[in-house]
Amino acid sequence: MSVSLVVDDEPSVRKYVRNILEREHFRTLEAEDGSRALQIVQELGGGVDLIVTDIQMPNGDGLRLAHSVKESFPAVPVILVSGETRPDPDAGFEFVQKPFLPMTLVTAVRKLFAPKADAA
Repeated sequence: MSVSLVVDDEPSVRKYVRNILEREHFRTLEAEDGSRALQIVQELGGGVDLIVTDIQMPNGDGLRLAHSVKESFPAVPVILVSGETRPDPDAGFEFVQKPFLPMTLVTAVRKLFAPKADAA
């Protein structure tokens, strides 16, 4: 079973995303901010298969988290979500605009994992 990490300062958003990912067969961990999320990823030695993170959060924003993960664990894909901030398209991360329907997130997840499935 794949492991995902959901990062958002809003517990209701974490639960919403967690439910979507668990229906896609991810075992899901949660963090309330980017600092805690980076700590989890480092403790697991990069052993997460997907990170879904809000961009704007107190105590460690999602964009900084995404860049830190990409630098240390380049194989870990990151999906950025936000209702306000849109990252630079050249940053190399998937982006989902809040609010989103479950299928919108599922489509982004499947897009990230499709090349790996095709290569097998």
